[in-house]
Amino acid sequence: MNSHNLKIINFHDLEAVSYPIIKILGNVEVAFCQKESSGKVLLTLNGIEYSTNLRDNVFKFLIELHNSKNEITVSYCCDALNLTIQYVPKDLLNTVIPLYVICEGHDGCFQAPLKERNDPESACKRIMLCLKLLQCVTAEKLYEHDLGRKTFQIEDNCQIFKSSVNYLDAQEMNQVQLWQNIGKDIISNFSGSKNKKYLAFLSCTKYCGEQYIDDMKTHEELLEITKGYVALGGGNLALFGTASLFTWPEQFDDVINRFEDMTPIDRTQFLDDSCYRGTVGACFSTTLGSVLHELYHTFDLGHSKDGIMGRGFDNIGKVFTNSQMCKSFSFHNKIEFKEQLSTCSLKDVEKSIKKDFTVIRRTEEVDDTLLTKSCAVLLSFHRWFNNYPNQSSHLSFDSSNKVVKSTAGVRVVEIRQVDDELILYSWVFVSKVLKFSFQIPEDVLNELNNQNLIILVEDSVGCILKEEFVA
Repeated sequence: MNSHNLKIINFHDLEAVSYPIIKILGNVEVAFCQKESSGKVLLTLNGIEYSTNLRDNVFKFLIELHNSKNEITVSYCCDALNLTIQYVPKDLLNTVIPLYVICEGHDGCFQAPLKERNDPESACKRIMLCLKLLQCVTAEKLYEHDLGRKTFQIEDNCQIFKSSVNYLDAQEMNQVQLWQNIGKDIISNFSGSKNKKYLAFLSCTKYCGEQYIDDMKTHEELLEITKGYVALGGGNLALFGTASLFTWPEQFDDVINRFEDMTPIDRTQFLDDSCYRGTVGACFSTTLGSVLHELYHTFDLGHSKDGIMGRGFDNIGKVFTNSQMCKSFSFHNKIEFKEQLSTCSLKDVEKSIKKDFTVIRRTEEVDDTLLTKSCAVLLSFHRWFNNYPNQSSHLSFDSSNKVVKSTAGVRVVEIRQVDDELILYSWVFVSKVLKFSFQIPEDVLNELNNQNLIILVEDSVGCILKEEFVA
């Protein structure tokens, strides 16, 4: 009698992770079996059973680890396998602090349907849960590039931050003004925190649904009737509005159901920030992906044509679900990223933060959320993903000869456009044999034809050089 062939693709027995939520991905080669099958794949974690359906012979489980040693059994019909995953949190020197920002005069409640809790405690629960999801995404994307499962570290709790900015003033500010003013407030209250990045959510964002009319077709038109909307990241701050926070779940057990929630967004009541897909699940996916995109900017990533650093972040839900989610639409001509804030724009905000250091694909599935090779390698060696205590290097760029040098070894070289930091060319060096210098190839310089561009270089100890040059 032939038996089914059950495989787990992305984990091996006795692997260790540093983050609490993981994705188990596998497949089943279905064979004839005399045992009657329910068609479901079962997973038992520390004695608790979960089930999911096969889709094109592929299965996914999203599980939350609570123990240092987690015993897992996966079974399908008459086939089963066991593995142990160890959860060993890291203690990184550089961390991300989640903040829920309540402006002066505001009650701290985010906009939400009556059935949803919307107090600050609920907001912090949603934020913490979903940042753990983004830790998982990041680790999986680096794993796809054979870079291990590195990820960023978040503080244990989401802090409530009382801003001195009045909420009525905040609601009249544009995105750049919000980022600058809230950023100044945060930095002044966390002075001396050179090893922190801040991921902040503004409680007073307000979508004015009473102003909505059916003729409003574009995302820009919806943003025009949204007060306090912001989604910007750079330097040591990523700041977001909360008009769609109600679509984020509070509890881990609700994550998959929320991604698959096809309930339409009522535009007369709430902001439809779903990349024209119009459902609660798509809104959750788009806004969660947007947070990751902007957080990655604080880790010095530029824009790519595709994937998470392009518009692929809209489909972040596909990383976790095994269902056919709504297809997103490309709308680069309708929504542009106008992140006018570069890392250097925080000079007046965070003078205490040094700028000298803080700044294509093996996949087992296609989920539209690729991370380009240079982006993945940049994260892999970044100081927010590693401990480099007392390690420094000399990193330089000779603009005349177009040569970069590092005493620690060059890992990433990118050439980006100036206006939007779109990555035009990139080179990565991940070998154990260090490369101490690199010269931009002559044919690339000829192609770039004397343009004003940005060069970004990262070395083996996370030191980063970023400057403009003429090709």
